[in-house]
Amino acid sequence: MGIGEKLRFRRQELNISRSDLAKKIHVTPSAIANYENGVSYPKPDILISLIQTLGIDANYLYQDYLPTNQLRMQFGWDLTPSEIDSIKKYKILTEQSKRLIRMIIHEEYMRNLSEEWIEFPCLLPGVRKINTGFLLQENFRSIKFKRKYELEGMDFCFQVQMDNYQPVFKKYDILALKRSPAEHNEIGLFRLNDIYFIKALYQTHNSCRLCSLNVVDPDIEVTSSDRLECLGTILGRIYGACEFISPN
Repeated sequence: MGIGEKLRFRRQELNISRSDLAKKIHVTPSAIANYENGVSYPKPDILISLIQTLGIDANYLYQDYLPTNQLRMQFGWDLTPSEIDSIKKYKILTEQSKRLIRMIIHEEYMRNLSEEWIEFPCLLPGVRKINTGFLLQENFRSIKFKRKYELEGMDFCFQVQMDNYQPVFKKYDILALKRSPAEHNEIGLFRLNDIYFIKALYQTHNSCRLCSLNVVDPDIEVTSSDRLECLGTILGRIYGACEFISPN
């Protein structure tokens, strides 16, 4: 119900004629007819007089517009006329039809979401050191890929640039990592005495060892005098197309 319709409904509810209402707020009966038919809109001072004379408040007149205003405040957009029309049609459907519509909307939403491109920081190896150790490049880059390939809990990526991790990982794989220390038998990105390694952690009460991912590369025994830090636990590799983002 529009504002004009609400004015008419309230006037008729009070059994006031257009002429009587026009006299009370000092306008013509034709002006009242125009307000009620949506031909024109009352000026602020006349609108106040209408509210006072009819014993209504602004909430009564504008309550149908509040949902749109709330959408604008919360999400930054208004409903389009076609969206409003779709909602009106949805409201009169049977519950079974509504369930079907919600299912279709959810499936399309998830499909579009999976096609969205997302971005993560990506560490890159630099100068190689002994036993597949390496230094990290000073400046990390960003990499983007489709959201459907995102691994739950991942915080950043690392690109493999050597063959020594086969058969677990191969050269140029993009690995997903979370910022948490690797636990026993988990693969992580480790810094041992300022040299970085991709290895599996073998840890007991009496010993700690960084285990190679292939039979060629030797394991590393970690002693109490070594400085060992885990930068992140490897969750797996990122599948699908990935694209590095050039720095500005």
